[in-house]
Amino acid sequence: MSTVVEEHPEEVAHTPEPTLAGYVAQFADVPSLLNAAEKTRDAGFKSFDCYVPFPVHGLDDAMGIKPSRLPFIVLGCAFAGATTAIALQYLTNAFDYQYIISGKPMFSIPANMPVTFELAVLFSAFGALLGMLALNNLPKFYNKIFFVDPFQKATTDGFFLGIECEDPKFHKQDTAQFLKSLNPVRVDECIDPNASTALPKFLAPLAICLLIIGLIPLVILARMRAMPKDIPRVEILTDMDFQPKLKSQRTSEMFADGRGMRPIIAGTLARGDFYEDIPLSEGLEAEASAGIDHSLLLPNAKNPDGTTVKLGDFPWVTEIPMEVNEDLMARGESRYNIYCAACHGKTGKGDGLVSQRAMALQKATPGIGTWIKPITLYDQPIRDQAVGQIFNSITHGVRKMPGYASQIPVEDRWAIVLYVRALQKAGSGTLDQIPEEEQQRLQAEAQ
Repeated sequence: MSTVVEEHPEEVAHTPEPTLAGYVAQFADVPSLLNAAEKTRDAGFKSFDCYVPFPVHGLDDAMGIKPSRLPFIVLGCAFAGATTAIALQYLTNAFDYQYIISGKPMFSIPANMPVTFELAVLFSAFGALLGMLALNNLPKFYNKIFFVDPFQKATTDGFFLGIECEDPKFHKQDTAQFLKSLNPVRVDECIDPNASTALPKFLAPLAICLLIIGLIPLVILARMRAMPKDIPRVEILTDMDFQPKLKSQRTSEMFADGRGMRPIIAGTLARGDFYEDIPLSEGLEAEASAGIDHSLLLPNAKNPDGTTVKLGDFPWVTEIPMEVNEDLMARGESRYNIYCAACHGKTGKGDGLVSQRAMALQKATPGIGTWIKPITLYDQPIRDQAVGQIFNSITHGVRKMPGYASQIPVEDRWAIVLYVRALQKAGSGTLDQIPEEEQQRLQAEAQ
C-alpha cells in the first residue's frame, strides 16, 4: 500500500472517501410506514422522505408536509403576465404610437383582453414549470438513496423511510437507534460514493466547438440582414414579403408592353359602367358617332391604311353634358389636385412635383429616362380642343399619359374637364377680363 502511495501520491490524495449520506429504513406495509412517518415528524426531523410504489392517502399529513407554495407562484406569475400585457398595450397604443382606427378609443380593456389573457397563461406556465423545479431542488444528477440495494423494491412492494444527514437532528448513532425503534424490516446505511462531480475534460472543448459552429449561421444571417446589398436579403420567415403579384405603376415581364397595370380591354365594360348616353360616356355626338370604331379613340391608334388617327377629326361634344354649377367646379378642382396636379401642376403649367423630379434626374444624369414635360394646359392647341376630346384624353390617355377610366368615374372626369377649362381661362386671361375692383387692387399692388 505504501508503494502505491509513493508512486501515485496525487491520485491517492484526490480520491474521494465514501461518506454516510443517511439511513434508509424498510417497512412491511403501509400502516407501519404511516406510524413511522408520524413518529419521525414528532421527533423533529425535517429532511426525511417516504418512498412507496403507489399513492398512500394520509402520508402527507403523517409526514407534516405543508401545502405547496406553487399555486401562489403561478398566481403571481399570472398577475405579472397580465400587468406586462396591459402596460405594453397601453404604452404602444395609447401613449407612444396613437393611431385612430374607426373612431375607436386609444385604450380599451375589452379590446386588450385577448393579449392579456394569453400573456397571463404564458407567464403562469413558465412559473409552474420553473417553480416546481426550484421547490423540488431539481435538476439532480442522481439521488444518493438509489445506491441502497433494497430500495429497488420501492417500485414494486417496498415501503421506505429515509433520513438524510443534512437534517439538523441527524446523528450517526442516535438516528440509527431511532429508526430501529420504529420496528422496520431492516435499516441500511446510505453511502454517498462522493464521485467526482467534475465534467469530463473533453466536454468543455466539444461544447465550445459546437457553440461556435451553431453561431456561424446566425452571424451570417445577421450580417446579411444588417449590411446593405444589391440583392434581396435572406429571410428565413418571409412573412409574404415576396409575393408573385402585380403592383400599381410597376413593370412586368408577363405582358408584351411591360406594364403591370392592364388597360381596359377595348369594347368591354365593367358591370355597372354601361351608359346609354354616348355624349356623357364617350364625349362624342350621339348621331354623328354612329358606326365609329371605338378602338380608334385609344392613344396612338392607327387607321386601316397605317396612318395615325387624328383625334381632332372626331365629332366631339363642345359643351359639357352635365349641369355646370359651383359644386361640379369644386369637385373638379379636388379630383384634379388628386390625379392630375402631380404631373401637370396646380396651375396646369406642367410643373408638378413628379415632373420636376423627373426633369431634375434627367438633367443630373443624362440618359437616365425619357420623361417628357407635360404640355401647358392653356397652350393654344389644348385650348382649341373640344371638351369631348379632353374627356377622351383623361379616359384613354394620350402619348405617355395613362388612361384614368378605371380610377375616375365618368361624372368626375367631366368635373375635371370643367376645371381644366377654368385653368385655361385663368392662364390666358387679360387684365380687362377681371372685375374692376380686382383690377384696382392689382394696380395698387403693382405700384
